Amino acid sequence: MDVRVWFKIFLIFYYTSAVESIPEKLLFASTHSIMEIDVDTRHVNVLVGHGDSFGVFSFDYDYQNEYVYFPRYNVRDIVRFRYPSQNITLQHVVNTTAKPAGIAVDSANDHVYWVNHKSNTLSRCTLDGTNVFVVFTSFSNTFMIQLDVINRWMYVGYIDNGISKSRFDLTDISTVVNFTLSTRVFCMDIEMTEQRLYWMNNDGDIKSVNVDGSDVQTIISTSSSSNEYDAICVLGSYIYYADNNKQLIMRNKSQESTATVLYTDISHINSIYKFHSPDWCIFQLFFKRLTYNSI
Repeated sequence: MDVRVWFKIFLIFYYTSAVESIPEKLLFASTHSIMEIDVDTRHVNVLVGHGDSFGVFSFDYDYQNEYVYFPRYNVRDIVRFRYPSQNITLQHVVNTTAKPAGIAVDSANDHVYWVNHKSNTLSRCTLDGTNVFVVFTSFSNTFMIQLDVINRWMYVGYIDNGISKSRFDLTDISTVVNFTLSTRVFCMDIEMTEQRLYWMNNDGDIKSVNVDGSDVQTIISTSSSSNEYDAICVLGSYIYYADNNKQLIMRNKSQESTATVLYTDISHINSIYKFHSPDWCIFQLFFKRLTYNSI
């Protein structure tokens, strides 16, 4: 086996403990503000107050330049702020014309991708908001997007249809999973170590599937039906989600696990993002560069 392949395998095993550990911080957006929470201490800090009408349904992070990107659904734009930072200042990135819901950052290629819910399009621009380009125009009821930047796969989620995958240039399009009749989904996440997608149905079930479409599982049944499950993120053995009681919840990936309430807000929580430790971010960037050089 090639020495470079062995080295990558060593790095993956070496950092397994970091992946499995609880992240230092979670970022999440409620109806009125964007906050961070220290999972260990449960301390919550308001980063950005954004008013009642913006609609923030997703985040992504540019690890290379240290910016959080998020779309504002009702304002119809994408903004960013430097993080971590002692002085949070919003920077306008791009106007979207349509209502942006899901966002994903490809730092290695200087790209931001987003899906527009009402216009059902996928768009892209550079990290500074220039070179806006409509990548695809024939989606149906899109709301979510996730990128696997290492293996160069894009995953797009449709509210009442399913999840598809494709290359970044929209070649090799295929269906990963179809949602069952009457199912509505507004949030999904990808766990890179397992290579599995996770989502939460409006019936309260948290489900998962391999990225090749095999082995669909119900991970947790919360037995709480709602149309308001908008936020989920997964890291190692832990799942974080928001319920219809306006709570941010942490659970182990087992049906028998106990739900731990990390925080309760006065308004609905619309999105969650897992912020890895600086050491893990450095490893990810190094691993990506190593992977690109070996292809």
